[in-house]
Amino acid sequence: MRNHATEGHVNAPGDNTKSRIKQRVFRSRAADTLPLTIHHERVYILPSTRGIAFIGVLAIMLMASINYSLNLGYALCFILIGLFCSCLLSTYRNLVQVKFVHAAANDTFEDTPLVYKIILSDERKRARCSIRICCEQSDDTFDIKANGTAEANLLIKEPKRGIHSLGRLTISSDFPLGLWRAWGYVHTPVTAHVYPKPEHPTVALNNQTSESGGKSKPRVGEQEYQGLKTYENTDSPAHVAWKQAASGRGMYSKKFEAETEQQQVSIRWQDTPSNLAIEQRLSRMASWVNKAISENSIYTFELPGGDFSNSQKSRSGAAYGKSCLRALAAFTSPKPAAE
Repeated sequence: MRNHATEGHVNAPGDNTKSRIKQRVFRSRAADTLPLTIHHERVYILPSTRGIAFIGVLAIMLMASINYSLNLGYALCFILIGLFCSCLLSTYRNLVQVKFVHAAANDTFEDTPLVYKIILSDERKRARCSIRICCEQSDDTFDIKANGTAEANLLIKEPKRGIHSLGRLTISSDFPLGLWRAWGYVHTPVTAHVYPKPEHPTVALNNQTSESGGKSKPRVGEQEYQGLKTYENTDSPAHVAWKQAASGRGMYSKKFEAETEQQQVSIRWQDTPSNLAIEQRLSRMASWVNKAISENSIYTFELPGGDFSNSQKSRSGAAYGKSCLRALAAFTSPKPAAE
């Protein structure tokens, strides 16, 4: 009797070999870590479309020279063949030993451009010309000075909400004459969060309370001076920093401690109307989080699923706000019990 379990075990190494070959050739998984140098085993090179046409012209010239015994034709063909071969080496040297130093992206809001910034450098004292780097949705071309660095920007114009991966990068060059194209693959686990587009105007929350427990604000004479802020039409003339205005520095108002009083709010999924679409409810929560950050409010944040499904701890600050917005970006679907 044949042991099928044993056969399955025997076939596993072959599958792993195929996976390793696919990863080696196409870099299909995010298995590369930065910094990373493009060594010779990562570089592929083939004649470009222009190069193939160039070879065809050389073949015609060579046949004509043989047919009509043209010595100058032979000389010209051999010179151009030498040029073609030297371009192979130049294109290869232009790409090999390019170093990927860093790749990152800042989080953004939906429909706001998402930019992946990639820093590359040269450590071989060779200037690199017309280096092109591209991903699935964008590309950029740049030069690298000898022993210098360059920054490539891959722009995603209208990203949708979610967690976006940079994906596989293709770095290539056809310098100097475009007769050859050399390329290589790099795939690193670089991601960016695209937050929901905040609703505008922001709908007011009804569960806002004062952190001071409803105590009255101190009189102006008892308030502690905090600094200056940009003047607004609603500011009292008594608070205007006239000294700065007279010296031509612009209009500013004095900011006192009572004006920085924190508010206690709760931002919860169940506070959004259930008749709205999921994206609309997320947009409303994003606008609430933005408002809480700008007003320095203390707030709790609850969202079905994930780390915020039963959050009761009040926090504040930009770092906590960023984690809340990231949770909104990664949100998939609500649990039925949350409604």
